[in-house]
Amino acid sequence: MALVHEFCIIENLDDVINIDNQVDLKKVYQYRHIAVDDAIIIYMSNTLKWFISTNTAKTKTTKGLFYYGISLIESDNLNTFLKIVGVWKELFNLAPEVNIIPEFNFDKKYILHKIEELIKLLEYASTNDKIILHCGI
Repeated sequence: MALVHEFCIIENLDDVINIDNQVDLKKVYQYRHIAVDDAIIIYMSNTLKWFISTNTAKTKTTKGLFYYGISLIESDNLNTFLKIVGVWKELFNLAPEVNIIPEFNFDKKYILHKIEELIKLLEYASTNDKIILHCGI
């Protein structure tokens, strides 16, 4: 099974927290969400450090995403994330049709599809003042 990062739109963190004060993935997946291959996230990882996310307790921040955990991306940081992903879409549009990430044999069409899904999700969250909840690998 391939490693993926899940991105979900939530309105409020309390909506997806269980009685043990942990994120309940069953609740998370009831919301609009997408999966992006780990290889694509790794490929973009240096530029993803240009926005800040927080953990669910809001006690820690990181540049980019918590790779192994859960990240919350809100407001200005969400807009920055959206702009970064938009620029990556333009870069991938310039790529050859095949062998973009050679180790994983992803073609241009597949990567652009995943990037476009992520852009749509981020645009919706940004426009509607929502939160992006990222579940790392």
